[in-house]
Amino acid sequence: MPSNPPRFTRRQALGLAAAALAGLVLPAGATETEREGTGQDWAARTAPAIDAFCDTLLPADPPAPAATALGVPAQVLAIAQDNPNLRRLFDFSLQWLDQSAGGRFDEVDAATRHGLLEAMAALPWEAPPRRFFHLMRDMAMGFYYAHPEALGEARLPPPQPGGYFESLP
Repeated sequence: MPSNPPRFTRRQALGLAAAALAGLVLPAGATETEREGTGQDWAARTAPAIDAFCDTLLPADPPAPAATALGVPAQVLAIAQDNPNLRRLFDFSLQWLDQSAGGRFDEVDAATRHGLLEAMAALPWEAPPRRFFHLMRDMAMGFYYAHPEALGEARLPPPQPGGYFESLP
């Protein structure tokens, strides 16, 4: 009997776990191109759910428009569509939202969507849907507040109209 039994490295164990999870999520016989399609196909298929997600985070609050009115979901999708890792995270997390909603996330009422996002944000940090929530929140907020229209009537002049003090003569 050998004194050193075969051992898995942590990397090998994680690889096996990832392969097992992928086998549960992916349809049998699907190839990568069948699953994902092109980035534009993926973006078109994913857009309704991302629109609903962004509008749940940033709804219209007169005088400020909703996230979709400012094109925030399109900006998020433009970043994700060319990144296969982000697309996998989006697909997994949107599937979680659909399963939790008992149907399509983008077809449930606003109160249910809000509750689902709260549940997603409360998941353990290691859960991919929670990582997705934080990524989406950060991207959506950044793109939304980059538009002056997002501030509504609360637009104030900069506190230092002359710029930085170092630039003054």
